[in-house]
Amino acid sequence: MTKVLILPASEFGPETMSASLLGAGSQSDSVVVHYGLSQRYLTEKYPAHRYASVVPAIKHLNQSIKTMPHDAANSGLYTRLVATRSRLMEFYNTRRVAFNSVPPFVGRGFMARQALMPALGTTR
Repeated sequence: MTKVLILPASEFGPETMSASLLGAGSQSDSVVVHYGLSQRYLTEKYPAHRYASVVPAIKHLNQSIKTMPHDAANSGLYTRLVATRSRLMEFYNTRRVAFNSVPPFVGRGFMARQALMPALGTTR
């Protein structure tokens, strides 16, 4: 199981659409999508990349898909954004199942792991 997904910034749409998630001037960079990794680890392991946590990235794609006009001119972009969201959902759910499959207790106290990493829905 991988700790990160590395995607081209174009998978998040044109720069005008992805700037709120990735920052301005990000279209030439790769994006490291992660869940819960520290900024220090990311900058040491993946220098010269943009970083996005998986949950805000999924929410950003959901919002972009929801607000984008669904016409023939945007059909290619729509398909690409839905495919990217599907990849991120698969990554998140794989990490979630691995996290939730361990016993629900740690150390001295009881911990409900399902409450820590809830399932995410889509806008479909």
